[in-house]
Amino acid sequence: MGTNWMQVLMRLVYAEGDHKCLEGVASWEKTPWLELQKSKVLQLSRPRIITSHFPHRLAPHALQEGSAKVIYVARNPKDIIVSLYHFCKNALFMEMPKDFQSFLEVFIDGKVLMGSWFEHIQGWMECKHPQLLYVMYEDMTKDLPAVVRRMCTFLGKTLTEVQIESVVKHSSFTAMKNNPMTNFSKAEKLFEDNIKFFRKGKVGDWKNHFTVAQSEWFDAVYQERTVGLGLDFTWDLPEQPAS
Repeated sequence: MGTNWMQVLMRLVYAEGDHKCLEGVASWEKTPWLELQKSKVLQLSRPRIITSHFPHRLAPHALQEGSAKVIYVARNPKDIIVSLYHFCKNALFMEMPKDFQSFLEVFIDGKVLMGSWFEHIQGWMECKHPQLLYVMYEDMTKDLPAVVRRMCTFLGKTLTEVQIESVVKHSSFTAMKNNPMTNFSKAEKLFEDNIKFFRKGKVGDWKNHFTVAQSEWFDAVYQERTVGLGLDFTWDLPEQPAS
């Protein structure tokens, strides 16, 4: 959800809030994946909006050294685990998880798509990239206009308040879920049910999946593996705005 949300936000920011940019061509075509669609990336006109899940150690030199701007979207890992669990259950190209406990073990061991989450976030948090903006998924949920303003400052874009309101309106969970150019309903058959690609997008949904024992176990691993990174995630939002 966080990656796709940022794809839509980037398109809207560069279009200065004009929602027509989300019509006709799917987000995954306008913001292609570096690791999957290299030919499309090379065909893009500048400024190019490129998507990637690459860990820092595997990223191209332009991303490692700072000649390209990078926005890193981070999300609390418990919600990531739940989101990735359902993604794997729905994706035809992923191995079906046996059950949530088994998937939790695999995630902690780093045997998931793009490897260890702990190593991934550590690599990007500790890198010396001069043009990198960290954005928390939970901040996007709590105060999206503020996040959009931060993005505009980082990208050198000047948007009016009306334009920012349009960006927020057309990047809402409901808007993206109902738009065939962002909801994967028009994508090739990659999922058991393309419509279910957008599930909930809520902060704290992990509480509906983790047992107390699983939560305590993950907390212990998290504390051990993230020492010194200065991470400060929001793990729950009791009163979340309507989508």
